Amino acid sequence: MPQLPKYLADIMLAVANPWLRHATVSHTTMLSDELKLVTFKGDFDHEHFLPGKIVQFRVDDTNFRHYTLASFNKQQGQCSVLFYLHGKGPGSHWATNLEPGMEVRFRAGQGKLKYNDQGRHHFFFGDETTIGLYNWYKTTALACSHEYFGILELQPQHEKALHSLKIMVDNVDAAMDAPAVNAINWMEDMHPDCWANWKGATFYLAGRALSVSRFRKYLLNKGVDASQIRTDAYWADGKKGL
Repeated sequence: MPQLPKYLADIMLAVANPWLRHATVSHTTMLSDELKLVTFKGDFDHEHFLPGKIVQFRVDDTNFRHYTLASFNKQQGQCSVLFYLHGKGPGSHWATNLEPGMEVRFRAGQGKLKYNDQGRHHFFFGDETTIGLYNWYKTTALACSHEYFGILELQPQHEKALHSLKIMVDNVDAAMDAPAVNAINWMEDMHPDCWANWKGATFYLAGRALSVSRFRKYLLNKGVDASQIRTDAYWADGKKGL
């Protein structure tokens, strides 16, 4: 969400107050120098959060930011968000300062990417900003005896986050001047028998807008039907609050 004048942000929060969820930071874990997993604890007995759920926090007087949940456990009253602390905006600054015991309020809504319950094969494409989403998708796939696979564009120092969360996907180096190119090259090296098993999957593309657009075009050119591809551009070069 773009920046708002403080008085409008105050009004918006007051109007939304009856629907806000209240939670406390339970614990935080640094999965890499810039990836911070934050677990929130609250009364979620009446919630029905599904994979792909987004939450919106007010991160300062004039800014709101959306994030995708990385996990949800109704019985334990917990949900988590994986924050990418890139240091380039108010959301990153706010998340950096989250510590156990801090109280937060947030709105919840359904994101654009919905898990295909009817599909048995699920392919993930994204970057650091999508690891949280795919962590929950991984958990869902395993619980449903589905298969998942994928390729993420990551800075090398963030690869260890995949190991910490036990997300079994591959990764290639992210290239700002060549969005999705390394991932497409990785796809080109895939064995034909492997591609035959995965070409009918549901493909989830999220993260950088240019990468999502280029990877989607590549899949279409490989014969993947548009109905199999689900996309959500989390961020775009030079834009705030996408």
